[in-house]
Amino acid sequence: MDAKTRRTLENFSGEILRVENPKGTLTNKLWDAVKTSLNLSSPVKIIVEGEEDLAVTPFIIEGDSDTIIFYGLKDKGFVVVEVNKKVKEDVKKLLEKMGR
Repeated sequence: MDAKTRRTLENFSGEILRVENPKGTLTNKLWDAVKTSLNLSSPVKIIVEGEEDLAVTPFIIEGDSDTIIFYGLKDKGFVVVEVNKKVKEDVKKLLEKMGR
């Protein structure tokens, strides 16, 4: 992460939610934090202790179909996901395969 991005994240002034999420899982606490963040009108930063790789998943499922999600991909840059009916269905199928 570059210095400018790090400063921006460190100086965040909205609500901060902290959750634990072990590798390869999606905990209920992470899912609840996502739901909470989507229902608040103010900015929210979710700090994930553990693995955050799957954290975008509940945003896709819980977000509105016109939601656009940006997230960082280490050493690659940013990923943009435009949530729509097909994306939601594809993610639901993946979750079913994961037993969730």
